[in-house]
Order: sequence, then C-alpha cells, then structure tokens
Amino acid sequence: MKNKDMIINRPDLLKGSQKYTAMGLTLFFWGALIYLWQPAISLLAWALNLNVFYEHMVVLGGYRTFVNLLINYATVIGILAGALLLWARINQWRFSGLDRRVGIEVTDIDAVCATFAVNRDSVEEWRECSNLIVDTDDEGLVLEVVVIDSAPKVSNFLTLE
Repeated sequence: MKNKDMIINRPDLLKGSQKYTAMGLTLFFWGALIYLWQPAISLLAWALNLNVFYEHMVVLGGYRTFVNLLINYATVIGILAGALLLWARINQWRFSGLDRRVGIEVTDIDAVCATFAVNRDSVEEWRECSNLIVDTDDEGLVLEVVVIDSAPKVSNFLTLE
C-alpha cells in the first residue's frame, strides 16, 4: 500500500453522506467564526467613520453606556476567573500528594493474534518495527502490513519497555 492509496489522500472513497456531513460541519463552523468576529468588524467599520462615532459617543453620551457595559463585562470575567481559581485550589487540596497514575497493562500477544487473525511470529516482528502501514478489511482483520522503517525502537512508553 502506497501513501497515495491511504484514505486521507483519497476523498473519492468517502460515501456521499460523509462528504455532505463534513461540508455541512465546515460551513457551520465558518459561519460561527464569522459571527464571533462580527463585533470586531462592526467596531472597525464604526471607527472608520469618526464623525458618527464622535456624535454618538460624545455628543449623545454613548460613552456612559459603554462604561456601564465594560463594568458588567469586567464583573462577569472576574466571577469566572474567581470560580476557575477556586476550582483549581479545591482540586489541588483534594489531590495533593496522591499519585493516581497507573501503568498501562501490556496486551497479551495471543489475544492480539486471535483478534486480528494473524500469526504470533508476524506480530512479534511488527512490534520491533518503528513505522508500519496496516491495511484492514471492513471487519478489522489485517490484510497487508507494509514495513516502512524497521529501525529498532528507542523506547515504547505504552508497554514500559
């Protein structure tokens, strides 16, 4: 299997529903991004017309509303920051001195062989390789394994070797 045959490089292999879902999600999040930038764009457009800005903010007293709004925003930001700091301190108090991390259990090689319908010698050989491309069928069974780089591994942090 070559790099160009991998699914990430072959969008023509996707089902129609997958393409439309990806396109819909992309359009939705682009719309959300534009919506979130709308206040900054409005402020920029407003600032470019200084006469209107001066009239609304100085002559008509719009700065008072702006200051009140800033006070409300600062209050909300302060409450959120305080809640975050309180939550961090509570967790620091709850978990200080406790090491809850445990090692990952080593997977039984016979279970791997049975799950993927491969022989033990092949799995042991693949474990020594640093880069592989594994081609599977629809049920997850191994069809082909291509060794890209068979240099010995420096360390395997998953099995703590």
